[in-house]
Formats: sequence, structure tokens, C-alpha cells
Amino acid sequence: MKAHHFTPEQIEQIILMAWGDTISFETIKREWGLTENEVVAFMRTHQSPKTYVRWRTRVESRNGDRSKHELVSKVTSRRQKFPI
Repeated sequence: MKAHHFTPEQIEQIILMAWGDTISFETIKREWGLTENEVVAFMRTHQSPKTYVRWRTRVESRNGDRSKHELVSKVTSRRQKFPI
């Protein structure tokens, strides 16, 4: 994994995007340069173990129009940034 250095505000934005139902891993890659595996590692590092497991379970249980990937999602935001 590449060394990324984010401010606390950027960390919060990435976490919000990862939790977002309509924000794909591809969008996070375009905005922040993090691959899907890097997002998973990022979430593991920056959240409590219980919260990480809840997020991971939610992402893994998605299918069809609720997927975190653009190619299989019917509703995806191509760009999402939250003002700080």
C-alpha cells in the first residue's frame, strides 16, 4: 500500500464516502487515490474494531443496485465531497 498522509478532515471525508450507499470504490479512488483494498485497510485503521466489522458486513452484503462498484450499481455518485 502506498503511503498516504491525510489530515483529520480528509480522514473524516474518506470515512463518510466509504459509508455512503451511493459512493463507489471507484469514486473514492478518483478522489483520494485509494484502491478498494486500501479503503478496507484505511477503514480498519481509522475505526473501532466493532465499527469496522459493521461497515465490512454492510459492504459485503450489498448486491445489485446497492453495490459499492460502479459497473454493477444502478445508483452511483461519480463525485462526492463533503464540505468541512
